[in-house]
Amino acid sequence: MRTPDEVLKNCKRPEGELGEQTIRRMNESHAELTAWGFSHFDVGMDAIVLDIGCGGGKALRRLSRQAENGKLYGIDYSETSVNMAKQENEEDVQSGKIHILHGSVSNLPFRDDMFDLVTTVESYYFWPDLAHDFREVCRVIKPGGLFVIVAEMYNHENQSEEDKYIVETLKMHNNTPEELEKMLLEAGFAEVTTDTNVENGWLCAIARRE
Repeated sequence: MRTPDEVLKNCKRPEGELGEQTIRRMNESHAELTAWGFSHFDVGMDAIVLDIGCGGGKALRRLSRQAENGKLYGIDYSETSVNMAKQENEEDVQSGKIHILHGSVSNLPFRDDMFDLVTTVESYYFWPDLAHDFREVCRVIKPGGLFVIVAEMYNHENQSEEDKYIVETLKMHNNTPEELEKMLLEAGFAEVTTDTNVENGWLCAIARRE
């Protein structure tokens, strides 16, 4: 029988049967958070979009409905997530509208100035090197394009003990809005805005490339 910590650690990089169960659970539990985060920006009908840490592919599905004539890409370092995201978006994958890849945010396999929009939902916590990885994201965004971070927790004085335990157990990044803004500006973004949902402890950060 798996311990609670073993189940929790599978959230960081879902693999195998337990990973599939984790992804299905996250697809449902993150729906409201994703809707709230994505309400902060518009997606052009012809947009070229990247979702980093695409998980089970629900965010890609939501983005695809808005970018009706666009092209979308997902990337995740969990092969289990990649496979499930492809299943979730099977029709768009088969048509060539969506491409889902196995890879790392630290070395994105995309050309410079490629995307109108890059999103990440419940993923940035686990990125290996935020300073480097934010610069890598900035590299692949077009001038004027957006990078959107959506997270269900952030560092603040009323953060729950449960969240603090999760952060410690999984060695997660747990930044304040001000820290995120500073890092994004240092990575090359020209303008950063943040919004928080205090009741739920949610964060949305939007960085615009100059």
